[in-house]
Amino acid sequence: MMSRPIHLWAFLQGIGHYPSGWRHPNADPAGVFTMDYYAKVGALVEKGRFDAIVFGDQLQSRGAGGRTPERLAMPTLDPMALLSAIASVTNHVGLVNTLSTTYWTPEGLAERFSTMDRMSGGRAGWNIVTTAHPDTAPNFGDDNLPEKSLRYKMAADTVAQAQEVWRGLNAKLGGSPQLRPVFVQAGQSADGRDFAAQVAEAIFCSAPTMEEGIAFRKDMRERVAKAGRNPDAVRIMPGLSFILAENEAAAIAKDEALLDLADEALAMEYLSESLCCDLTAYDPAGPIPVDAILEATILPRADVARALEKPVAGRVPLGRFAAGYLRTPRGHNVFRGSPSQLADMMLRWIEAGACDGFTLQPAYMPGELEIFVEEVVPILQAAGALRKYYPGTTLRETMGLPLVPADMVA
Repeated sequence: MMSRPIHLWAFLQGIGHYPSGWRHPNADPAGVFTMDYYAKVGALVEKGRFDAIVFGDQLQSRGAGGRTPERLAMPTLDPMALLSAIASVTNHVGLVNTLSTTYWTPEGLAERFSTMDRMSGGRAGWNIVTTAHPDTAPNFGDDNLPEKSLRYKMAADTVAQAQEVWRGLNAKLGGSPQLRPVFVQAGQSADGRDFAAQVAEAIFCSAPTMEEGIAFRKDMRERVAKAGRNPDAVRIMPGLSFILAENEAAAIAKDEALLDLADEALAMEYLSESLCCDLTAYDPAGPIPVDAILEATILPRADVARALEKPVAGRVPLGRFAAGYLRTPRGHNVFRGSPSQLADMMLRWIEAGACDGFTLQPAYMPGELEIFVEEVVPILQAAGALRKYYPGTTLRETMGLPLVPADMVA
């Protein structure tokens, strides 16, 4: 038996983590619009004894320069509706929804999560985010987003006010099963990490290497302790994408084949969406149009300039830069190997203190998730690292968190 258990989350946005994943023969891009798809996904995740399913959200249309890219399978369906559907066909897996503190009111947030917690029997989680995409502001009558540090102050105020609403609802209605949702946050910047240290019970992060995971977890545990909270009651859950096959060579070949499904046009669409600038009119064989990108992008120019600095200095053609950008999706750890190799890697990270578990992001859905549940989960269970049975019915029980949050004590 391992000294520390492993926690598994599933981040199941769209049709998979890879931009080209929807083109894989074992993907089901049409299924994301059907109840059968979510019933199947929920059953898979629960069979794997995962803690929770996480869905992201956005308050702006996904596109570049006012366009919706045609080749990117990133449907923007309401995550609360999807998680509610999954709740109806599962009994234990947690349901973590993303809602922004920048444009949701405390009352609206509190009532939505209180309803979900009741209807799911105590499985609600809140991925607390501050809206960062500039296109969102006009949708709510603003010209610009609030400044970043102000957005985090607004987040702290919104969470505190929501806590007051939950205390009132619990006193009036007898309390939802968890009294409030489990708090999840994705703190990366200094402001984000400080905010996560104050409120988060689980933290989603990017950790491409074990060393970076160790450093992040150490830093967050120190911040949590400084905030007067117990670091052992906070789960650090870095993202992990994976490509599995019978051996490492076969997995690398499978990965290359999957990436090759992204033709030049798809790579250009993905880069356009990522930089918030329509690049599809430019010659892929030509230079990166850095001045035009910096002029057109609605993202912070300094961040975009930093991302372009090396390829521009190296005179990398636009098309080749787009193809390379697509091969490192969102900066998370991408594992290529056999199921036993993946299980060994995950156990090493846990024992080294690099994390408390992983937020799994299959390269394509549902095929790669099926392989993980059928072939990796039994190895983790045989090692005594992963539960064979859920300890209770609420997300707090599943995560090993205090059953009564300190902020809900009268």
